[in-house]
Amino acid sequence: MTVVLDASVLPKWFLHEEGSEAVLRVKQQYVDDSLTVAIPDLALYEVANVLRFKQRVPEPQVQTAIRALWTMELDTLSPTTTLLEHGVHLSYQTGLSVYDCIYLALAKELNAVLVTADERLCRAGAAAVRVSLLR
Repeated sequence: MTVVLDASVLPKWFLHEEGSEAVLRVKQQYVDDSLTVAIPDLALYEVANVLRFKQRVPEPQVQTAIRALWTMELDTLSPTTTLLEHGVHLSYQTGLSVYDCIYLALAKELNAVLVTADERLCRAGAAAVRVSLLR
């Protein structure tokens, strides 16, 4: 099974906070090769930004998290014209940012489940793709 993880889920791989248990189970499934994880390359920037500004994690820990995320060799996909166009289309349909809709478009393209901790993304995206809300 393939899942697309968004930037509301990935930082929880490195933080100990409420709701991390479900996210850490997903991480363990990936490590055990029972799950394929795909992300748009945009996620790497978003995770660094979330850790830096929203979570206020000290710089050395952000650097370590980004290095760890990189070395996990997730299926990191670069944008294509089709993916970007679909993301823009979904943005107009849902009212969500193009950034958020890239995750939806990627999940649709890969016939994958989008895993998110963002309730708004989950609600708005459910009409377009299969979405799983992790808390």
